[in-house]
Amino acid sequence: MIRLILLFLSFISFSSSAQMINNGMANLFTETPFFNEKYVRSVNLKSITGTISTKKELGAIKSSEKKEAYIFNKKGNLIIHYLANNTKSKKDTVFTFYEYNKENKNVVMRVSDSYGFYSYTKNYDSSSRLLNQVYSREKNASKSKMNFKLEEKYVIFEESYQYSSKDSVHIVTTLNSNGRPYKVEKKFYNHLGYLIKSTTKLLISNKTKYELYHYNDRGFLKSKQYFKEAIKLPVKEIKYDYDEWGNVTFMDEYKNNERIIHKELLYEPSTLILKTILSQDLVSNLITITKFKAKFYN
Repeated sequence: MIRLILLFLSFISFSSSAQMINNGMANLFTETPFFNEKYVRSVNLKSITGTISTKKELGAIKSSEKKEAYIFNKKGNLIIHYLANNTKSKKDTVFTFYEYNKENKNVVMRVSDSYGFYSYTKNYDSSSRLLNQVYSREKNASKSKMNFKLEEKYVIFEESYQYSSKDSVHIVTTLNSNGRPYKVEKKFYNHLGYLIKSTTKLLISNKTKYELYHYNDRGFLKSKQYFKEAIKLPVKEIKYDYDEWGNVTFMDEYKNNERIIHKELLYEPSTLILKTILSQDLVSNLITITKFKAKFYN
């Protein structure tokens, strides 16, 4: 009862400005952390662990023997995400670890794969802009993936970034390991400060692509469209909808204007912590159900 009261009071204090999921940059269900650390911290959330079931068309719901978990530190930062596949024929878990600096900026993202681990190490300037990024292969000294301990590290490549701006356009030039520019990104903002367009140009081949961003009346991201070269129709589009609290309630993915994936997000009514994800592959009609259980810091 005491925990429920504390959660309710925390929820009231943050509900007007924080949702559990931060989808401002369309990072939902990507490797980039997409949880709102203020909200996670406010409810003392330690982790959410999900059991995954599937349902084929006209079939019954079956356990997939898979688990997915998101683990947070006491500051509300996502520090571990894992997806475990523990079937009889295959036992494997993919881990993603996150480390942060004092400003809560992600400085290391480390991912396990069949060859060991790889990592991206990031450095920022005084304005919290990404200064450079190093991709490395890493060897784990521990026998456990969960308890990673660095034994050896091999730097594969490094990218650095230069910034400039003109009016409402922000320009990022990416330099390769040799310090030579190879890519230019431009971000266009409207008079209210919303990102409305992003373009990317490869300097050697002159290949270009761009994304368009659209918002609902409350300023939440409504859709993101992906375009290639001079093709007028988007090759990909993701649409979002929200509840009255600003939590994402569904996500639809389109490919060449055809809807291929539909996802629904359900939340615990008392705390608005993510409870269930329903995902339907509209090509195969396979439905995936992930039900989460939350754990809290004392």
